[in-house]
Amino acid sequence: MIDFRYHLVSIISVFLALAVGIVLGAGPLQANLGDQLGEQVAALRTEKQALNDKLTTSQKLIDASDEYETAVQERVVRGRLTGHRALVLAMPSVDSTMVGSLESVVGQSGAALTGTVALSADWFDPTRADDRATAARDAAAALGLTSSATGDALLVEVLTDLAVSTTASTTSPKRSAALKVLLDANLVDSSVADLPPADVVLVVSGDYAGTESVVSQRSDAVRALLTALAGSSRATVVAGGETVAAAGQPATSNAVQAVREKSETASVISTVDHVRAGNGPALAVLALEGALDERIGHYGISAGATARLPRVLP
Repeated sequence: MIDFRYHLVSIISVFLALAVGIVLGAGPLQANLGDQLGEQVAALRTEKQALNDKLTTSQKLIDASDEYETAVQERVVRGRLTGHRALVLAMPSVDSTMVGSLESVVGQSGAALTGTVALSADWFDPTRADDRATAARDAAAALGLTSSATGDALLVEVLTDLAVSTTASTTSPKRSAALKVLLDANLVDSSVADLPPADVVLVVSGDYAGTESVVSQRSDAVRALLTALAGSSRATVVAGGETVAAAGQPATSNAVQAVREKSETASVISTVDHVRAGNGPALAVLALEGALDERIGHYGISAGATARLPRVLP
């Protein structure tokens, strides 16, 4: 049996160790530890300043590159789409600045901008399916479109008929009436009341988020619309910025990713994934030019890209 003297010795040992630690910490070790910590802090400050300097320099280089690309953009794209009629189609949640940049570059390319049509969030909202079906029927009737399709499939046919044609190029009262139905139903917004059909389409992508199932269904709907546009136009290109993951949402995607995910769309529709960058708008025009020559590509730096930029013809 362990007696009291054993416990006493243990307690004395603990206090002796504590006393030695205090003495050393307050004496010779204090200076060493203080010096070491001071040196580490100074080194970290120097490293932080060096990184900040590099970041500042890199940002200046990027800004200068963007300014140069913007300055030469008109010369790069001039005349590349002359003789074509272009529609800008903006998806929901799109960056309005990006839309404006692409509208400008279309004009610089020599194409005639038929108009800009923006899809509202209701276009893809599952709770508005019945309202969309009604609008689709009314718009098809106004347009004189005969189809066995119903619901969203009919709506896609109506918009495709209004938006693109490789032959017709003029407006008509029927077309204007059909577009008004979609406007009144809050499914689209249009920069013009009378929308002549275009033969090339530049789709501006916006992000969408939700559960994996919701995002997958949205991507299917996006692909259905883009496939129809591509099938009725001479060329369709989807352009967008880098996807920003939505906070608190399991999945985030956009039209560029939706096209690249499936071979049936990736083989007929070109994409550009960074049109916010200085050379982005010009790349969208070059991608359209390539698609007109049956050179389908996926340009940029995001998943699914096949090249940094399209081939630049003389």
